Amino acid sequence: MVPQTPRQLLERFQQAMLDFSPDALADLFAEDAVYEFPFLAPQREASRYEGREQIRAGFTRAWASPYPSPVVGFRDVRVHDTSDPELIIAEHEFDAVNHATGGAFASGFVLFLRARGSQIVHVRDYADVLRLSAGFGRLPQLLEQLRNTDQA
Repeated sequence: MVPQTPRQLLERFQQAMLDFSPDALADLFAEDAVYEFPFLAPQREASRYEGREQIRAGFTRAWASPYPSPVVGFRDVRVHDTSDPELIIAEHEFDAVNHATGGAFASGFVLFLRARGSQIVHVRDYADVLRLSAGFGRLPQLLEQLRNTDQA
């Protein structure tokens, strides 16, 4: 196997998103990888997936949900190298279509992607939760989730 750099893995990550393939996505990750969603998002059942199989299962459920909205393109991709050769920071916008409504929407993300040994070992996925929730048609659920968080 030819070693994969973090940038190359990011390109494959984005392709798996475009292909709407939880298997292709999960296969990029180390067996004990961690995928985190630090910001509140009503379309996710968990804020953290631990391990390749949990990543696979989580994306399989999310993409099979009543609100599937596959990514149809990435734009404004900016990749920032860090002093740590295993870590890159990627900013991008994606375009998607909400298949439940037919409406197109866009959202922004920042990914902290750490790779080791040609596999992704850690992702922190910071989404523009308001735009994403609006695109999914789930702003009421986001507000309810915020209310419940404030009461906790």
